[in-house]
Amino acid sequence: MDSNDNRSQEVDLGATSDSAEASTSNSSNRRRWWMPLATVCLALLPFGALETALRVFAPQATQDIAVDPYVDLQQLEPLFQLEASTNEWKIPEHRMNFFRPAAFSAKKKDTTKRIFVLGGSTVQGRPFSTETAFPIWLEMRLRAAFPNTKFEVVNIGGISYASYRVSKLVTEVLKHEPDAIVLYTGHNEFLEDREYGSLLEAGPFRTWLSGISGNIRTVSWLREHFKPDTKPASQMPTEVDARLDHVGGLEKYRRDPAWRNGVEKHFDSVFLKMVKQIKKAEIPLWICMPTCDLVNTPPFKVELANKLSEKQLTDWQQNWTKATDDQLPASQRLIACQQCLAIDPLDAGAHYLTGRLFYERGDIRMATEHLTLAKDLDVCPLRATTKIEQSVVNIATQENILIILTPTLFDERDANGNRLPDGIADPQLFVDHLHPSIKGHQILGMALADSMIKNELFTELPSLHDKPLLEERYQALSKQHLSGLGEAYYARGKQRLEGLRRWATGRAGQTPKLKQD
Repeated sequence: MDSNDNRSQEVDLGATSDSAEASTSNSSNRRRWWMPLATVCLALLPFGALETALRVFAPQATQDIAVDPYVDLQQLEPLFQLEASTNEWKIPEHRMNFFRPAAFSAKKKDTTKRIFVLGGSTVQGRPFSTETAFPIWLEMRLRAAFPNTKFEVVNIGGISYASYRVSKLVTEVLKHEPDAIVLYTGHNEFLEDREYGSLLEAGPFRTWLSGISGNIRTVSWLREHFKPDTKPASQMPTEVDARLDHVGGLEKYRRDPAWRNGVEKHFDSVFLKMVKQIKKAEIPLWICMPTCDLVNTPPFKVELANKLSEKQLTDWQQNWTKATDDQLPASQRLIACQQCLAIDPLDAGAHYLTGRLFYERGDIRMATEHLTLAKDLDVCPLRATTKIEQSVVNIATQENILIILTPTLFDERDANGNRLPDGIADPQLFVDHLHPSIKGHQILGMALADSMIKNELFTELPSLHDKPLLEERYQALSKQHLSGLGEAYYARGKQRLEGLRRWATGRAGQTPKLKQD
């Protein structure tokens, strides 16, 4: 018995010893884990206190929150100013060089539906104006569908406004209780001078890190009070300063693949940021894919490759002379174009002429390929490139955002005018290289409204099932609206169109030559 008791005690003592050792080991492990964590927390405590204090006592201005890692936008001012006498937010007079008048009540009524439409001159309706731009047709269509509801469709289309400027407007309008936002942007990305330099070499992580640092108040406060000597990539002026706004501005455009790549990456970054910002605010968003004329718009500037030999230049010139000779059969001209492209595959002019010849022949697949390359290789790209268009579609798909495929929407007829889509946006729906005709604006506005109705944006409003009644109301509103514009409105639009054509060819500010009798 004593022997067994002793063994039992030994076992108990051994178990107790093992348990004590395990407990000591666990305690040691916990100490090893907690001590570094506590050290980190203590180290971050002053930063946390400073961040909290700055957010409470020195909050960041709204326009400074979204930092663009590619350009410095600190000079940009809010667009709307509060008019005390009417209690309305208005675009002030000094911004009218780029915008048209727009206003909305500072105190939104529960029965009001407010939609902001943001973008560039297409949104504004150039070369005409907001009175015939697609936002007005969107509003009329919604009024026809819901006649007892007040709709405020606010047109915020800025002339020559690129996506990075539009992004500042997005931040601003999110404060004004939107029921929905519409984005149409992408055509103006190549207008202003800016440099990307090391940011393109930094890689996506550093670019992302630079972007999110703008949300940390301590970082922005340090930037405000201790500005570094080194400048950011580009500091943008308060308003657009486009290259083509200056006489001879076309000369600034050169074949520059690195800069073009930077512009396209910048757009992708900014557009994604805008979409995420709107999604985070839980505001319904519609995106319009930018579209343009491919058929009747040749490249605005063509340059041949610098490294062509004398023989290559001579051969190119001989073939180009044949290609542009409209007295020759189309087949011979097409062969000459292909010879030019064999010498310089990046010749935007030869791609355009090749595309036109295929288009007139009825070979739409080849026409689309070459006309698109002519647009993308334009040395002065005044239309959204294919990469920018793809960014819009990819981001909309990735973020599950409703998108209006405007090129498809504008593809109603083939090259012979038959009501048969052929894969190319109808040139008749454009007044120039990218601005839709009034009919084009009507088509887009109706498509947006119908999409909003179909996707039940206004679920609390009684739905309209009588389609013929909707069409009848809409046509009546449209007719009444157009009849009130007057001839002067269209005359001013034609004058602006001529000015726009001079601007696009690098002749801004020049007086057009008078025709001699």
